[in-house]
Amino acid sequence: MFQPDDNHNLDSAQDNDSGKNLGKIDANISTENVAVRKQQITNIFIKLIAIGLALGAVLGSGAYYLLHKLGMTKRPDQFKQERIEPKQQLERSIKEIKAIPNIPSHFE
Repeated sequence: MFQPDDNHNLDSAQDNDSGKNLGKIDANISTENVAVRKQQITNIFIKLIAIGLALGAVLGSGAYYLLHKLGMTKRPDQFKQERIEPKQQLERSIKEIKAIPNIPSHFE
C-alpha cells in the first residue's frame, strides 16, 4: 500500500535531534555585530543602485544617440516630406539650367 512521505506515526525522536544542533549556532550575535552587518548590507544596496542608475543612463543615452543617428525619432510624415523635397529641388535646378540662354563660345 502507498505510504505518504509525511508519516506522522514515526517516533518523535527525530524531532529531538534537531534541538541538539541549536547550541552549535554562532552565538556571537550582539547588537554591535547586527548593526555592523546592517550597515554593510545597506552600503552594498546603495552601491548596486548607483551602478544600476549609471549603467542605465549610459545605455539610455547610447540608445537615444543611435535612434537619432538612424533617423528613427522622426514622425512618418517627416519622412514623406524629406522624400518629396529632393525631387522638387532637382526639378527646380533642371528648370534653371534650361532657363540659362546659350552663350556663344569664343573658342570655336
